[in-house]
Order: sequence, then structure tokens, then C-alpha cells
Amino acid sequence: MSLFLRNCRKRWILPKRPLVRFNSRHFIHEKPDSNLQNQHQLRTALERFIKKEASRPLPTVSLDDLLRFSFVASHKDKPLMLIENANDTLSDMFVLVTKRLSEFMKLPYIVVLNPKIAEIYNSYLETLKVLLDFVAECDPECEIADDELNFKIQNLDQNDKFLEVLKQTIDIHTDNLSILSEGFEEISGLTMINDTTFLNEHLQERILMRLLANHHIQLSEQLKNVGGEFEGLDHIGIIEPNLNVLEILERSFGFVNDMASLKYDEKIRMDVRTVTINSDESATEYNIENFETAQGHPVLRFPYISAHIEYVLNEILKNSTRAHIENEVRVPIETLIVVNKPDVTKEGPQFYHLEIRISDQGLGIDPEVEKKLFDYSFTTFDSESVDGDSYKTLNHTGGNQANIIAGMGYGLPLSLTYNRLFHGDIQLKTVHGFGTTVYLKWIGVDAKKLV
Repeated sequence: MSLFLRNCRKRWILPKRPLVRFNSRHFIHEKPDSNLQNQHQLRTALERFIKKEASRPLPTVSLDDLLRFSFVASHKDKPLMLIENANDTLSDMFVLVTKRLSEFMKLPYIVVLNPKIAEIYNSYLETLKVLLDFVAECDPECEIADDELNFKIQNLDQNDKFLEVLKQTIDIHTDNLSILSEGFEEISGLTMINDTTFLNEHLQERILMRLLANHHIQLSEQLKNVGGEFEGLDHIGIIEPNLNVLEILERSFGFVNDMASLKYDEKIRMDVRTVTINSDESATEYNIENFETAQGHPVLRFPYISAHIEYVLNEILKNSTRAHIENEVRVPIETLIVVNKPDVTKEGPQFYHLEIRISDQGLGIDPEVEKKLFDYSFTTFDSESVDGDSYKTLNHTGGNQANIIAGMGYGLPLSLTYNRLFHGDIQLKTVHGFGTTVYLKWIGVDAKKLV
């Protein structure tokens, strides 16, 4: 725990006793072992605190939970709700950070010796320090009782300070995925850990941490900017009530084609077919040939978090684009989008649903490769043939343009994590020698929460 002690403010858990103190007549030197005793007490208290926090269940977050500002706001004081949300977020952040620290501490010593993995471990230590420093600044008299933190955010001024803390924690973890990817590839020869289980939990908790932090930041800024009125806003926290699926597809398709143009000096085409299931269960179909923009086409409303959908579409379209261009396939990619319009007059929850099918004719995937597609750090891209830069990162966009489209070995498993966070899914079907079809599914909010 010595690394933890160096990164956390000692005064936080126990008052720091100086080795030398001064009175009116002379200096009095403390016994050296008194400081060692404090060190031991501090270490023990921190270990108990981390163990206790890490033992709590993971935050259970639903889209409806994130929307509570929209449907409870008329019955409750919004600043009070904001403070309650701040305390929930702070509590969840402590759980998520300490769970990760606890898992890192369980890793074999030789694994944590890897500089990249040690760097990620240190980033979580730094995050815990930032959170503890915030509590100490707001309430210097706060103590840990029974290994629990007795602190609550009391007012909007403290919430403003908390927002800066959340932004700082996001910054601390900005580059963590690429660093973690490098670290686990460097220790890939070791068989003493189940890296799939560790990475699944790590990425899920990282997504939750960023989601909760960004949601509270945006809620607070919206409350400040609109004076407490959320009706008619494009966002409620990170939820976009009027999200248009075609606009997300436009951004993703344009982004991937721009990357393809940089690497291959080519672009691909895409035909889009949309089906809207109306509230009376009738269906409205619409076809778009050579899709480029959402303008001029019917809106496909699906209240959700656009960044999650966009990340997944980027990954799937990137793979199809590469397959078409490298195999000289000239036919367009075919995309089917199905959304529903829930009938809010029916009893019980009425959820939005979105399903997207993306089909290419890029000659499919070899069966041996298909088995590994959702493994972390697996990629079909041979980066060594380019410049020897063999590590696979999530979003590497550096000077090596050959790595832009491929070589991102976390793309598909992370996409699956994003979709399953709110009970969605990804399924892939491929015919080797012909093409691949990917089925994407998302479950949105209860439409009654937006009425």
C-alpha cells in the first residue's frame, strides 16, 4: 500500500503529528516511532475503507433513472434533486474506483510491475485522492466511521466544486484504454490471469464511471443555463429525448468514409431502408439510395445516448468498409433501421426499441477468425507489415494512417459492452466467401417518462 500512501493526503484519515513541535521555551522532539504508528494506522484505515466500499454492489443504472429529472421535476424542488443526484454520483464513484483498486490489488505482482498496467493502477489511486481531497475541502471535520464516509454534499456551491472534481476524474482516465491495451498485450504470454474477465469488468465499470460523471455535469449545467426548466431541451443530462437515428448514421458513415479516403483514397456507398412501427402497429417504410445525409428524410426518433450508438456504428461500418475496399467490392453496404413509436395510452411501460441490420458483401470472415472476433486485443490487421507498431489501441488516430481503419483490438468487445449496458445486444452472422451481416439492438426509455 506504500504507493497508495504516497498519493493520498495523510491528514485525511488521521491528523498528521509532526516529528517536531514548538512551544514557548524550546523544541520538543517526538519519538520517531510515533510517526510510524500513524503510518500503520493510516494504512489500515485506508485498506478497510477500500475493502468496505469495494464490497458494495455496483451501481444499477437504467435509462429511466437518468430521466428522473424530466418526470419528477414538477413534484420536487430541482436544486434539491440536483444535490441528491450529486450525492448518489459521489457514492457511486467511490464504489467504482475502490472496486477497480481492489481488483488491481488481486493481480499477480509480476502483472502490476508492467509499467502500462501500473500507470492505470496509479490513475485510480489518483482518482481516489481527488475524491477524498474534495470531501476534506468541503468538510475538514469529516471522519470515517465504521469504515464508511460520513459526508453529504449540502448545497449548490459544493456541487460546483464537485463538478470540477468529476471533470478532473474524466481527464485522468482519458487515455486509459489505449494504455491498458498496450499493457495487456505486453503480458499476453502470462497465463496466470483471466484477462477477459478482468477487462470485461474494467471496461463496464469505466463506462459507468464516465456515464455517471458526464450525466451529472450536464444536468448541473442545464439547470444553471435554463433556470430549472428542462422541457423542450435537446438533452436531459446525457439522454437525448429527440435523438434522430439517421443523424447518427450520417455522422458515422461520414467519419468512416473520411478515414477510408485517407488510407485507401476510396469511399464506399450505402443504401438505407427504414421501417417505423407505428403506435397502431402499422408499418411505414422508406428507402434511401446512396445515403449521405439525414436532411430531407423522415426523422427516426429514438431517445437514447447518441455517443453509445455512434461508437458501435463506427466500429461496424469500419469493418464493412475495409472488407469492401480491400476485396474490391463495388456494391453498396445495405442498412436496415427499424424503430417503433410506443403507444403511451396502453397500460404499463412502453419502451422505445431500435434495431439496425448492416449487411456487406466483403467476402465474409474465416471461421477460425470468427471465433475470436469478440476477444480483446484480437485484430485481423497486421500492423507489423506497416511500421512494426504492433500494439492495438481503441482509437488510435496518430500519424500512421494504416492503423486508422484497423488494428483497434477492443472495438467489437467494447461495442458489445456498450449495447449490453442497457439490455441491448450484438449478433454477427457471416458466410465465408460472400459477406457478413451484423444485427444491432438497443432498448430505449419508457415513452411515458417523456410525456
